[in-house]
Amino acid sequence: METAESVQERVQVELQRISDPILLTCTRQLLIAPYPEMRPWDYGAPHEYLCWRVLEHRPSNTGVVFCSKGFGPSTPWGLVWLDESPDSPRRMGPDSSWFATLEQAVRDSWAWEGSPR
Repeated sequence: METAESVQERVQVELQRISDPILLTCTRQLLIAPYPEMRPWDYGAPHEYLCWRVLEHRPSNTGVVFCSKGFGPSTPWGLVWLDESPDSPRRMGPDSSWFATLEQAVRDSWAWEGSPR
């Protein structure tokens, strides 16, 4: 089972893999101390998974979580809504919002204005 420390270590490994200095700066600015939250899963039992919020982009109400269950371990980095509203349910979301690396998740997020690849 993950801890805040083990998730932080994963984030640090992912940061070392980001070669674009502008993307790295953007990512670092949005990082938060990892904390756990249960997120609903829409694809059968179990109906919730423990996710670790690691990045927040408040202007878009979106963030990145790490979750080794659900779409993980192959794509453990998910783009999610931060706060629930009628237009933005606080769920794990579809598989198209989950990525193999933190870099891919940030590149696909509202926080990133550069090239998606």
